[in-house]
Amino acid sequence: MNTPEASTNCLKRPNEDSVDSLSGFEKKKLKDEIKARKKDMEVITKQLKDNQLQQLIENLDLYQNRKNCIDAQIKLLANKQKNRMLEKEMLQLKIQNFQSKKQQYAIDVEIVDCKDEDLRSKINKLNEKETDLKLKKKQKMRHFHNDKSLTEEHDHEYADLITEHNVDTKSVERMKKEVEAKKEAHDAYILAMAAKLNLDIESTKLAIEKITSEDENDENEGLDEKDIEVKVVTQNASVPNFTNDFDDPEIPFVLSDGSEDKSDENHGQENHRNQEASFSDDLDDLEIQIVASAELINNDDEEAPNREEQEDGDDNNDDADETLADEPCCSNQSSKKAECKKKPKRKPKAKVQTKPQQIHKNSELYNAKLHIKAYFEEFGYTEASDVAKQAVDDIIESVKEKNCSVVKIDQGVSFPENNCRGLKDQLIQLIMAPKVERPKSSASSSKDSSNYVHPLTYTGDLYLDVNTVTGQDVLESAAEFMKTGNNHVFGPPEKEKIRHVLEGDSRVVEAEKTFFEQQSLHSTNGRSHPVPMISKNNEEGLKHLLANASIFMVDDVDEWNGFDVEAFDLDKISEVLKSDSTVQVIRQIPQPTTTNFNFISTEQKSNEIGVYHFTEHHKLEDFLDNHKICIQVLTKDGNLISGLFFLIVFVSAYNEILNNPGNKDEILLTLGAELRKNQLPLGDHEKDTKDAKAMKETVPKYANLLSFGTNVDLSGHATKEQEKSCGKLPDSLAPTGRGSLLNFAFEKIPGLNEIQMYLKPPAARTTGHFESNSLGSININLGPGDCIWFSVPAEYSQSFAQMLNRQRRAKKSVFSQTWWPNEEECIKQGIVVQKFAQRPGQLVYVGIGTYHWVQSEGYTANVSWNVMQPSFHQMAVTAIMNDQYLAYKNYSIVPIEYISWNVVMSLEPVEEKEFRQLLKAILMRSLAHLQATLDFLNKKMESNNVKLLSKKKTGLNPMKFGIDKDAVARCSNCAQVLFNFVPTNKENMIICFKCIDELSIDINKIKVVQCYELDYLASVFDEFQIEQ
Repeated sequence: MNTPEASTNCLKRPNEDSVDSLSGFEKKKLKDEIKARKKDMEVITKQLKDNQLQQLIENLDLYQNRKNCIDAQIKLLANKQKNRMLEKEMLQLKIQNFQSKKQQYAIDVEIVDCKDEDLRSKINKLNEKETDLKLKKKQKMRHFHNDKSLTEEHDHEYADLITEHNVDTKSVERMKKEVEAKKEAHDAYILAMAAKLNLDIESTKLAIEKITSEDENDENEGLDEKDIEVKVVTQNASVPNFTNDFDDPEIPFVLSDGSEDKSDENHGQENHRNQEASFSDDLDDLEIQIVASAELINNDDEEAPNREEQEDGDDNNDDADETLADEPCCSNQSSKKAECKKKPKRKPKAKVQTKPQQIHKNSELYNAKLHIKAYFEEFGYTEASDVAKQAVDDIIESVKEKNCSVVKIDQGVSFPENNCRGLKDQLIQLIMAPKVERPKSSASSSKDSSNYVHPLTYTGDLYLDVNTVTGQDVLESAAEFMKTGNNHVFGPPEKEKIRHVLEGDSRVVEAEKTFFEQQSLHSTNGRSHPVPMISKNNEEGLKHLLANASIFMVDDVDEWNGFDVEAFDLDKISEVLKSDSTVQVIRQIPQPTTTNFNFISTEQKSNEIGVYHFTEHHKLEDFLDNHKICIQVLTKDGNLISGLFFLIVFVSAYNEILNNPGNKDEILLTLGAELRKNQLPLGDHEKDTKDAKAMKETVPKYANLLSFGTNVDLSGHATKEQEKSCGKLPDSLAPTGRGSLLNFAFEKIPGLNEIQMYLKPPAARTTGHFESNSLGSININLGPGDCIWFSVPAEYSQSFAQMLNRQRRAKKSVFSQTWWPNEEECIKQGIVVQKFAQRPGQLVYVGIGTYHWVQSEGYTANVSWNVMQPSFHQMAVTAIMNDQYLAYKNYSIVPIEYISWNVVMSLEPVEEKEFRQLLKAILMRSLAHLQATLDFLNKKMESNNVKLLSKKKTGLNPMKFGIDKDAVARCSNCAQVLFNFVPTNKENMIICFKCIDELSIDINKIKVVQCYELDYLASVFDEFQIEQ
């Protein structure tokens, strides 16, 4: 039987005996080992978990990158699909365009075939006429021999009579002299007729040759010329009949005998307007000559018709012609006296001959009508009868400008892009073409300019790669100039290229026409190409138009960003400007936009392109008083007592027309005469030029002359309110601020980036012009009247300038001339014209390279200034214009070097890559020119006492130069811009070395200020990178 202890021992585990057998120390050691192993297990477990987590994170990043890559590939595929769709649409459009061109070419071929048949028929007619003329010549020679025989018989009869009657010797001698004189006169007449017949035969041959050669030229030139011709015909097809009180400027319909068709004058004028503008017109003129010559021969023995109008120079020959006509013409076919006829002109032209007195009478009438129109637009009919309303409507219609075209562009609609009006490739090639190898002998040499360095130019070949060259490379290459006499950095400008740069692609206008038709929902096939207009809140539209439009308008700019029209009220202007200051006043003849008479010639053409006006100076207070009186009357504003006369005249004349509409013609004549009598008197100011004084002496007493106040400067502390108001416009339009590159020159130039005001009466003309350096221009109409604008898109500028020079027979630049183009003549020459009305409160932006001219319709005030957009297009054309001015021996007013360096030094952001590349090219040329100038100065310092004062400037820190402390240094004699090296004389007057040489100034008294070290400018050049 087991004891309790035995049973307990049986329940113990076998190993308990061994554990229990361990010592305390061993137990403790075993426990420590167990704990250590547990800790190791925990560490290993934690490491495994961390590694697994890290692996999961890395896998997640990898998966995310793969997802982003797949998303990018999906977007790329979507863009490619979109591009393919666009390419497909473009291909379809090209196919449609090709088909339309194909149809047009087929039509052109038919037109050419018809003209070919017509020309051949004319050749046949001219051949027949040549044969007839030769036959008539033989007949005349036969008559001549018969007349000679008859004259000899008469001599024998005279001798027999003398012998028979024993006539006194003196009487015999006298009779012999009379007979001899008559015989000589007759012989001269016969010889003249023979020479005339020969001339007519030669003219016929020349006409045939001309027809044949033109026919051959048409075949050789192909469809391009036909396209142009068809375009011109289309533009002239819808010419309306504009009537006014001036003599019609068109050429009257001329009959074969040289007289005018008086039976239906209006019908003749309409026929002339609607005839096709092509080379066949000249042939028709030649045909008229031949017909006139033939009729002259057939009717030789009949009395010649009197010619009411003569060409230029006929008055000088009247006495000789009358003497010849009084002499008898001996003929065996007639015993009575016959008159000898004058030789007709080769090409009959009708000339509008209007005496100055009649011109000014017509001008008075036109001026009166404009005043009635202005009064009506302000006050309306004031309870008039239907007959009176019709009379007023007739007056307004007679002076209304037609064919004005403006298309409003809605917000969100983008104006078509056109790559700088289709000129971008030309500009890049001209101003920053890729590097070319320098010729072994360059055209520029130091031998002909040892006393000065030629001005910097921006066109011509580049001999260094602007993308990789360093500033030091430029300086080292430029230093070779003094050694070799050749420029190792850039070549000279090509004058012919820079004179013809603004000749673009006509497809730009065609694309705009399509766009305008889509916007206006009607055809734009009229004579005037539309002008786009946007609202003042259309920021995106403004951006697109600034980059692509040649000219555009912004509607209702009052209160735009705080711009205040009331700030330019004439009362405020009178208060802030000095009363004793002067204003330039242009005196002109009020006349319609379609005519261009002057006031000094006895005979003139109404479509003369030259402008005859003069500028005089008046006290600003006197001029403003006269101008305000007229505006106060029209607006019923201000002190009417001061304008009592004008009030009585205007209101009385207007009311008389309403009360007696049947007498409106007499009332208008009286109003015109009264306006002339009370016009601003001719001034006599010390500032008037000799030419202006001489022209004023030729003005007749009855002259009707308006007074156009120009260039009223609104600058300085006195006009701070006006400057602040204009400064609130968007940066791209404001005269100040970083939106215009002009402000990086840190100078103010009146009319350029300073505001000027223009005060216009009705019919005041701003003659055709081109903004300085082809900058952009801002013009705001402050009212109350409208202004009529004409402009030519930039891509037609060169063709337009060539037309002006042909019409004026001038070789000099059109920039130095004044002119008023004829709208119809421009259209006839295939030049696109834009015509539109600028209402009060509307802003006109004149884009780069746009010729324009303006005429006011009522009393109005305008403010204007220039801006220089920060773009490749603007800077490129501005730089090219600099070289074009130099080609005509003028200087640019825009300091391109200052602007370019200051833009780069100011770290101004330039996003457009082409603009950055252009800036880099300009800086490279400037560095080379500065190195050549420094070498020139060092050479002068060796032989003369010329001092070079270095300011060692750094950064954008404008200096003040000369007596006037200008931010831009200009020669006080020739106005050449001088950058970095500024010569001054002992009076601190800035003078360039060319003028020092030409004026023989003592060079020992010259000191030259150097603003920047060339090494510093080279470092600025290197830091400015093309790739951002």
